[in-house]
Amino acid sequence: MSQATLIGTSSEHWVKFTTPEGLDAYTFTGIVLISFKGEGPQIERTNLAFEIPLPSDFPANGALRLRHWAAYVGLSAMANDKAAMDVLWAVDNFNLLQPESLQRGKLKVNCGLAVRDIDGWILHLGYMVQVLGLTEIVGF
Repeated sequence: MSQATLIGTSSEHWVKFTTPEGLDAYTFTGIVLISFKGEGPQIERTNLAFEIPLPSDFPANGALRLRHWAAYVGLSAMANDKAAMDVLWAVDNFNLLQPESLQRGKLKVNCGLAVRDIDGWILHLGYMVQVLGLTEIVGF
């Protein structure tokens, strides 16, 4: 079974605003650099988890108690080394890990990936995550 290797992230951007109700809303976007190779005519599936850093102005001892969230992960770069034979590249699913609150500087995302063909690769994923919640100062 093939596994995806996380290389890193790039093009990380974010936007924050406060709603009239006093909730903090963030949108995060970026690229995840990975290496996930097919191994033949069967569909290879794996899960990949990655972290999105919270903005530098997020309180070090703060937690964002989430009211709502929405995540999206999509294919951004795929490749095939030779002639494609029944090739397939897919993001099967995505979600936030531990969506109860965001704290300690990281937002964790998980996604299910699939690839088919002996020389088919998934190289980059794009993401957008939106969260809405109340920022609270907590003791660690």
